[in-house]
Amino acid sequence: MARTFTIKAGSFALDHMKKKGLSPGDISVIPAAAGGPKWIALYAFDKYLLSNWFHERQTPLHLVGASSGAWRMLCYTLPDSLDAMDRFLKGYVEQWYEVKPTPEELTHMLEGLLSDILGERGANSLLEEKMERLYVISTQTRFRKKKNSQYRRSFLKIALKNSVSRKWLQSEVDRIVFTNSGHQNLIIDDGFKTTYLPFTDENMVSALRSTGTIPMMMNPVDGVGTVPGLFWDGALIDYHIGLDYQSDGLIFYPHFSDRIIEGWFDKFLPWRKFQDKVLDRMILVTPSKAFIDSWPDSKLPDRKDFETYFSDNDRRISNWYEVAARGKEMAEEFHAYWQSGKLLDIVQPI
Repeated sequence: MARTFTIKAGSFALDHMKKKGLSPGDISVIPAAAGGPKWIALYAFDKYLLSNWFHERQTPLHLVGASSGAWRMLCYTLPDSLDAMDRFLKGYVEQWYEVKPTPEELTHMLEGLLSDILGERGANSLLEEKMERLYVISTQTRFRKKKNSQYRRSFLKIALKNSVSRKWLQSEVDRIVFTNSGHQNLIIDDGFKTTYLPFTDENMVSALRSTGTIPMMMNPVDGVGTVPGLFWDGALIDYHIGLDYQSDGLIFYPHFSDRIIEGWFDKFLPWRKFQDKVLDRMILVTPSKAFIDSWPDSKLPDRKDFETYFSDNDRRISNWYEVAARGKEMAEEFHAYWQSGKLLDIVQPI
């Protein structure tokens, strides 16, 4: 019988597993990719990690995400994390539109979703330093402010620059990291100007919204708290969070794909290679192809589903909830392999 998941490990991580096995305390970083509704495939696995694997953890855990990945990691930090995951799933899955939504309507939806995720205690909790250290990535552009999301030419320019070299993107955009951690300099310098900003009462909602502000579909967040500028989706620089970290321990990466794509523009460049050194300490866990093939439409949920099922929202919603529920099979199988000590038997080198 085909497995529901695949697990791969870099050389250091694989050597660690051979010598010491794998325990939750070995993990120091969890990255969480952007990718719109694809996160739904990891919903049940996230709940397993929260309720089981990391439930009694006593050491810091660095949670790094962009866009929907950042909102997944936000749930990890909240006092009612399991309920927060449920609120996130319900609010995300059950959004629907009678006509193509305007940027203002999408902003209103997103603010409501974030309010639901945070719940009654989440805002205060996020301002406290704790073992769960959240890093929410947004992108700050140097565009002149325009009206009605008219930034297509500006993004075309930076997409063309990126197609020549990812380094050329560094002159056009900056990485902004919002965090509840006093130990802020987590990301090893990769050439992008990176600024760390603490969460505050004034910037919390706009910071969390900015990381999922999709170009051409939404207007930028114009200033976050007291920091001026145009803020957009963190995926523009960090799509699948291909980062190296100033942190001991392993990188445990539940991901919806076995491919890591550094920036959103890079997904159109199949020749763009990912930097191998980042993979050394990484353990990558993904749904298997056979498992995905058994899902509705034999694929991950994605934004195109809004168009495919535009006149049949009930079908889309049902499909997405089915994927969320099926993810429990992956969590249970992973747990069985880990608990039996047989996880190493199925680990592949990255």
